This record gives sequence, structure tokens and C-alpha cells, in this order.
Amino acid sequence: MKVHIRATPRTFGLAAALAAAGLFAAACGGGNSGSTAAPPAAPTHLTDNKGDTIYLFAADHDGQSTCTASCASYWPPVAAGTQLTGPAQGGTLGSITRPDGSKQETFDGHPLYRYIGDHSAGQTNGQGLNLSGGLWWMVSPGGVAITNAAAPAGPATSSGSAPSSTGGYSGGGYTGGGYG
Repeated sequence: MKVHIRATPRTFGLAAALAAAGLFAAACGGGNSGSTAAPPAAPTHLTDNKGDTIYLFAADHDGQSTCTASCASYWPPVAAGTQLTGPAQGGTLGSITRPDGSKQETFDGHPLYRYIGDHSAGQTNGQGLNLSGGLWWMVSPGGVAITNAAAPAGPATSSGSAPSSTGGYSGGGYTGGGYG
């Protein structure tokens, strides 16, 4: 039995669609032209091994957490031993014992937190929020608070900056602005 394929406008459309898909794949690097992908960008803020953004609380002082009770339900402490991205770029990991006896990860003495308002990896919805008695900042891979008040759209673009004399995190606690 012989099968004959009859050329109709429908078969020409299908053939054209397949040809267009092949051209698109080739244009998008479907072939091996010897080019290499760009290296991944260096992290701009700390994340955990799931990609969740890590924050510090400006109201914390003397290496101790002041975020307890309902605060800790919105800003869950990062458990000691959690693998973080970026610390190889500087800073020292450590841990503290919280008032409830649990161990919390620290970076350069800053207790670390996640934010329940970040619903997927890479979100930075907690950046610059003034909640639970102080400001919340993302942490740079070097252990410095990233004090841009607005959360970046997509990956953070700031590599962190030293706080100014007009406010921000000074390592010893909150130094001004934002309350009221």
C-alpha cells in the first residue's frame, strides 16, 4: 500500500512552521558556534541555598537578636549552619543562642533573617522595610548592610555600601532616620 501526501495549504503551513522553528533555534544558539555563555554574575546580596534573600535588622545590637515573638514569625531567624552564598567574599560566619535556646546564624556578628513576604527565590520584598521597631536591610556578600531603601527589581544591583551619617546600620545598632 502506498501512502500519498497531498499538498494542501494546511501541510504547507505546517512545513513553514517547522522551518521557522528550526531557524529560530539556530538563531538562538541551537548550533555549536564555539561561543561560550557569559559567566554568572557575582552575587549582590546574601541568599541561602534555596535562593532566599538574607536580611539583617538594624535594631539588633551587640551581636544579639532583638527580633523575638511575633517579630520572629515575620522575620524567621536563619538557623545556625545554613549554607549561604557570598561569605567567601569576606566576613565571618558564626552563631548566637537566641532567647528561646535555638541557634541563629550570624555574619560578621549580625544575626541573619529571612522575610515571609518573599514568596520565591530572589525576591527582596523585605528590603528597607521599617517593621518590628527598626529597618531591615539585605546583606552584601561582604557582610555590609545594603541600605538602598527600595527593593531592586530582579537581582540586586548594589554591592553594598557603608552607611552614611544620616542613618542606616552602623554595626552597633540603628543610628537614625526611619522612626516616626
